[in-house]
Amino acid sequence: MDIFKDIYTLDALLGYNPRPVIHRHENHHEFFFCAEGRGSQHLENRSVKMGPGDFFLFPAGQLHIGNGSEKEKCRGYVLNIRDSTLLRLAEGNLEFGIVMSALKENALRGMIRISLTPEGVSRTKRIFEELLEENKIRRIGYQLALRACIEELAVTLLRNSKIRIETRQKLKASPGDKIGEFCRFLESNFMYDLNVDQAAKMTNFSRSHFHTVFAREKGTTLVKYLNEVRIRKAIEMLENSDMEFDRIGSACGFKSLSHFYLVFRKETGRKPGDFRK
Repeated sequence: MDIFKDIYTLDALLGYNPRPVIHRHENHHEFFFCAEGRGSQHLENRSVKMGPGDFFLFPAGQLHIGNGSEKEKCRGYVLNIRDSTLLRLAEGNLEFGIVMSALKENALRGMIRISLTPEGVSRTKRIFEELLEENKIRRIGYQLALRACIEELAVTLLRNSKIRIETRQKLKASPGDKIGEFCRFLESNFMYDLNVDQAAKMTNFSRSHFHTVFAREKGTTLVKYLNEVRIRKAIEMLENSDMEFDRIGSACGFKSLSHFYLVFRKETGRKPGDFRK
């Protein structure tokens, strides 16, 4: 399966627009690296100036637009990547999962700029240039090359950005802390297929040890815990939207409407329609 088919890269030259129109990506996160020139990133309620070496993350759904300055154009390297692709990359790599989760959490709190060291700026620029080249030509082995570039970007962020201290602390966590971190990861990735084997790899436990630690910390199994999270999210959607039941079930990770109904009734003792305002 080609997990990189939904990766998009762009070498963008941004001119000045006095009335920039913001947009959002519903299913992709956007990484933006300012390679040359100066400009600004416009959000819904504010603007952030940018110059060479500035690096940004705009999570899926966040309104934004890049703009050059009145005096000069801005050249930006863009990487759009699905959350499901990041999840697949994180399956066997807790460090990768923690780095990307930390970036998304920071960005959703408004911290869209990722502060890099001078070495981090140099490495990130080179990585983006390689990504652009590989995704454009797609020579034999390009999937391996894309994976290597994205993993190297995670290493660069771990070693050469301000998130490294917080992330290192998480990686030194106790078994209970690792389960807690994994459950926070589930809170934003509940819609994807996740099984015990994947969870064990992400937390660096054996399958049996994961079962033991998870049950001790959460008092339940991973399957039941994940279903509880999904149903809680489904109730939020039922109460705050007019989405059809099948779309809500799908958005929460259920394979079919009948499965959604079955789990919903089992977890709540009620029908989805009972929660519709």
